[in-house]
Amino acid sequence: MKADRLLLCMLPVLLGFSRLGSCQVIDSTTEQIKSVFHDVGITPAMVPMIQDKAEKGDPKIQAFLGMMYFVGQFVEKDHEQGLQWEAKAANQGVPIAQEMVGIMYMTAIDVPNNYELAREWLLKPVVQDVPQCQNALGVLYMQGLGVEANGDEAIKYFRKAASAGFAEAQGNLGVIYFEGKLQPQDFVESAKWLRLAAEQGNPRAVYDLGVMYRDGKGVTQDFAEAFRLFQKGAERLRYAPAETNLGVLYHLGKGTPKDLVLAYMWISVAVHSGFEPAGKYLPKLSEEMTPAQIEEAKAKAQEWIKTSTQAPPPASGPAIQTNP
Repeated sequence: MKADRLLLCMLPVLLGFSRLGSCQVIDSTTEQIKSVFHDVGITPAMVPMIQDKAEKGDPKIQAFLGMMYFVGQFVEKDHEQGLQWEAKAANQGVPIAQEMVGIMYMTAIDVPNNYELAREWLLKPVVQDVPQCQNALGVLYMQGLGVEANGDEAIKYFRKAASAGFAEAQGNLGVIYFEGKLQPQDFVESAKWLRLAAEQGNPRAVYDLGVMYRDGKGVTQDFAEAFRLFQKGAERLRYAPAETNLGVLYHLGKGTPKDLVLAYMWISVAVHSGFEPAGKYLPKLSEEMTPAQIEEAKAKAQEWIKTSTQAPPPASGPAIQTNP
């Protein structure tokens, strides 16, 4: 079995978009997780063997089976049963299971007291030095999930993970300082942390930093740099808000020559990615275009969608505003 490899691959996926602090994090990454199962050669025919080994007490296989139930891979999705198996493995000292239980509770809204249980597991000494778990604790305090929102506590945990180079925590620090809700607003500090996360290819940080360059917050306004970041977020990272804003800059001719066809193309791609605000922009843009231009843009969008095979991140609302 390749259980260790599989679980190591899964953990970053689970917290890949933890800034949302939402029960939808698991649902939005299910297909990515299933692809990991496929990559390590797991098939439905192997399920009975996996269940048998788990019932006989193999802790690594119990952790593996817990994840299968949690996402509904080859078995019916059952968060409670998934957590039971994951907890069995965690209580037997499987490191990845110990880290994962708290994260799983955090995303399992159909389990009573899930956020309180998540915090209980994430505070266990065995995982207190794990960046993923520190970041998850920061999210709980940032968004007031099972606890009262507390900026000092959120920043404490985010800084621990960020100092270890965990990109999501760096991005979350950037968001806290940008929003100024839990801490005094500090755009310069926000840009510093977002840049660190963006350098690691974190999609939201790349996009958020682009917003700051677009608006001149914490950095000198630079539409060319904003365009570069939105282009990276759209072309390489398939992040729908970046696709939208790339289209807007093409429309306005900011940081790049004006191009209505490419503007319509990228905003259409964002609509296809499921980003609702993008759809509201198309009618306004269409008024400035000829029917031929619109058809050309639609064709380009379809070609991009057809040839681009990387699965896009979830298009749920980003932490920093999207409006141009």
